[in-house]
Amino acid sequence: MQFQQSQLTRSTQFSLRQDGLFVSQRDSRGAVDIALEVPYEEVLPVRLEYQRSVPQITGRWVVFSLFGLLNILRAVRPTELTPEAWGWAFGLLMGLGLLVAYAHRNWWHKAIVHTANLQVTLADHPRDRRQLRAFVQDVENHTKRYLRQEYAPVNPLGLIEPQLRRLAWLHKLDVLSTPEAQALATRLTGRLPGRGFKSMGRRLEAPYVN
Repeated sequence: MQFQQSQLTRSTQFSLRQDGLFVSQRDSRGAVDIALEVPYEEVLPVRLEYQRSVPQITGRWVVFSLFGLLNILRAVRPTELTPEAWGWAFGLLMGLGLLVAYAHRNWWHKAIVHTANLQVTLADHPRDRRQLRAFVQDVENHTKRYLRQEYAPVNPLGLIEPQLRRLAWLHKLDVLSTPEAQALATRLTGRLPGRGFKSMGRRLEAPYVN
């Protein structure tokens, strides 16, 4: 599973690998800005955020622009412009219009993918929205399946406290529901949690390391 987006100034790729989420971002020349693999243990929580940062045009800027345009019209009489000059002026206006359109699609509307320790900014292209949302959901589902498979199994004959803390970590990330986590904790300790599942363990800097 992967997601790709190409822009004029950069290209971005996400892909799900065996042990982590691979993120790659290159500039327009192909030089690598980001190239890393985030372990699935450090992906959750993952979410998608949309930002809109269209510049606000105030009344002061409107008055300033109109004043500048009037000064230009006073200095240059339209009847004195040659066809070539008119062509250059028309081309300049078209270029400005295209620049504004590109900025509107690629700079002023952003989609940001957040993981636990990383955020990657993309352009909010309407054609990519459904695919991007589906991919982010796939990342979350795949990560939870991976963590459940790797860290949810318990061994009553092993050290109990590290396993309880690991279960608390999985519960916090919503990999295990409360009934599932309590059932596994009961299997480890032989008794029901007295004051709720959250009280079973302390916080670890690297909770997935047993």
